[in-house]
Amino acid sequence: MENIFAQIIFAHVFGDYFLQPKKMALLKSARGWRGIFWCAAHSLVYTAGFALFFLNVNPIFLSLVFLSHYPIDRWSLAQKWLDLIGGRNFLRSSASQSEHREIDIIFSCLVYAVVDNFMHLYAIWLITKIIF
Repeated sequence: MENIFAQIIFAHVFGDYFLQPKKMALLKSARGWRGIFWCAAHSLVYTAGFALFFLNVNPIFLSLVFLSHYPIDRWSLAQKWLDLIGGRNFLRSSASQSEHREIDIIFSCLVYAVVDNFMHLYAIWLITKIIF
């Protein structure tokens, strides 16, 4: 089990950070075909990371990795969750007029990253429980 967890972490970090250029990160949630294209491209790259770290893996697993990653990134589900619960939002920082605005924005970005990573890792964990 520890090996699968390490594979999930390595594949996630590799696909979501090492292989994602800034352009892809910014455009994957753009409106229209442009956003659809960039999010699909990113999800394919992300899935390729899982193909590398999970050698001899079945195609159903890789398909589920792609299908779980796409909606989380396409529609910024982490931000939607934070909006739903009244969580931190770097776009509408509560300290926007204060001297601590930069700290609030940085912390809000970190909170978003943690929620986004949790969503991805939890989805992959569920998939591995079903497949393996």
